[in-house]
Amino acid sequence: MEVIAVDAADLGNRSYIVTDGSRAMVVDPPRPSSAVLDIVRARRLVLDLVVETHLHNDHVSGGPELAAMTGATYALSAHERVRGARGLADGETFALGALRVEVVGTPGHTRHHQAFVVTEGDDGVVFTGGSLLIGSVGRTDLLGAEHAAELAGVQWASVRRLLRTLPGATPVHPTHGFGSFCSATACTDTVTTIATERHANPAAELDRTSFVRTLCAGFGEYPPYFDHMAGANRAACAQRAYVDPVPTLSDTEIAELTRHAWVFDVRPRPVFAAAHVPGTVNVGVDGPLATYVGWTMPWGADFALVGDDDDELRRARRALAHIGLDVPVGTAVPGVASRTGRLRRATFAELASEYDDDITVLDVRRHEEWARGHVPGALHVPVHRLDSATLPDGPLWLYCAAGYRAVLGASLLARRGRDVVAVDDPWSAADAAGLAA
Repeated sequence: MEVIAVDAADLGNRSYIVTDGSRAMVVDPPRPSSAVLDIVRARRLVLDLVVETHLHNDHVSGGPELAAMTGATYALSAHERVRGARGLADGETFALGALRVEVVGTPGHTRHHQAFVVTEGDDGVVFTGGSLLIGSVGRTDLLGAEHAAELAGVQWASVRRLLRTLPGATPVHPTHGFGSFCSATACTDTVTTIATERHANPAAELDRTSFVRTLCAGFGEYPPYFDHMAGANRAACAQRAYVDPVPTLSDTEIAELTRHAWVFDVRPRPVFAAAHVPGTVNVGVDGPLATYVGWTMPWGADFALVGDDDDELRRARRALAHIGLDVPVGTAVPGVASRTGRLRRATFAELASEYDDDITVLDVRRHEEWARGHVPGALHVPVHRLDSATLPDGPLWLYCAAGYRAVLGASLLARRGRDVVAVDDPWSAADAAGLAA
């Protein structure tokens, strides 16, 4: 048995191919499905089954698309009643070549969440989706805050079921937990086992009441585009083909679009800051592009993409396809003459030396980050709220945890004609500059 991880790093997600060397099953594939398909074809695997652990809230699934391209069966919980999908039930088992697959009901993250235990002889692995994560669990408020406590209690029981029934050496392969907003807490680890989680997971350490209280108190904000993902997946609209190509726009068309649509410059922030088309918004493909495009732009709005070359634009489109935004008005590689915009990037040390009563400092991080410490006197406006925020007159200096959101926010405000500086510096530097409180 071999497990091959396929990352959708911009969303903090991971999907898997599990195979006996000949037959294969894919768990929670992203859209577009070409990355998974390339591996399957390169290894000359027969793809029998494409399964979902749950109806995803954070991305559009590539499952229906992948199944249609390969002839594999698409499957998820029978309770979800997705048209054209095979329904799976708790306790069901089936063969995958030399492997045995067992479906285990693990509701909590969603009402009909399932895990998949795959064994070969005495060896086994478990694919836990958004339920049992690495040192954490999936959040339970995505179906509405009014259901969060109830589902948290169910989540507690589901995690304990896995920890109680599976051997301690069993590797755990979650879909979320690598930066995903579906995870209840942040985690940088990438490997865990059932034995490890018996001692590290809060569902194992806390009684049900304490677990529910602690989990529900820790939920941060999540992107509003989540509200559109489950419906898209239930309709299996991911069967729609990935559209390519899209129109190529001229410099004149890009300049005109900035006046009434969203134009995202997907280049790295130092390159954007040095020269860009005025009115464009920087969301670099070197960071969580899909998350912040989906969090910033009103859902359904027209948008275009600009970059330095076709490869950069293709990478951006692939990232946006994860959340169903794969059909921009057009793309462009603007000429040098049209890149007249400039954005100042600064350090926390420079902010400390220039900070006076004329400057307004904006902390554009999320609430939980602000609560752990911030620059004295700063205003807190999360980056996704900047476009509609009423802000003081005068120069605005923006900072975040590393610079990505600061430059994004500064480009949003520059689009409105504001005088902005982006602090493109890690938050750890604020303390050395005497600005952390």
